Amino acid sequence: MTKNTLYLFILLLIASTSFSQSEINGTIERKNKNGSLKYCDLLYIEGRAYGYITSIDSLTVQEGKYALLISEDTKAKDRNFGACALTILSRFEGKKITLKAYVKTENVKDGWAGLWMRINKDKEMLEFNNMQEEPILGTNDWKEYSITLPFNSEETKILVGGLLVGEGKAWFDNFRVFIDDVPIEKKEQIKK
Repeated sequence: MTKNTLYLFILLLIASTSFSQSEINGTIERKNKNGSLKYCDLLYIEGRAYGYITSIDSLTVQEGKYALLISEDTKAKDRNFGACALTILSRFEGKKITLKAYVKTENVKDGWAGLWMRINKDKEMLEFNNMQEEPILGTNDWKEYSITLPFNSEETKILVGGLLVGEGKAWFDNFRVFIDDVPIEKKEQIKK
């Protein structure tokens, strides 16, 4: 991949990281014409993730045609963490928000794999969970995990995704977001 192609790919990812309520759940199955996932920042550029390879896997899936795979970049001299991010800018009424997804791991050690979710108001982080307190370690077959955070209509940005810290591989599939136990695509948006 040439440098210009890589820059174009990164710009396309950045441009496609926000989406409306009707396109949140089931995002992994939606691909752009260039083959990248719609509405998903595979490299989590905003979070400054580095030292990992995040890709679309069509061989190891929990449901549908694709899963996300994060693995350590064995050629990287330094690693921070690997993550993918789905950004939701729509506003909703509710008291709690839940992220559910299936995760499969292989040889995860010296760190952890997990789901993550961050709630912002403007640029201030209000709530955060990355499963560091409930890490997924070792080798595990597909299993559903969930994290829940307090929520209210003041939030202006919701970020959800999967992450890997340390060694190994982690696959993520079938992401679903719920507000007060209702799938987010069925919640009415608050008009700005």
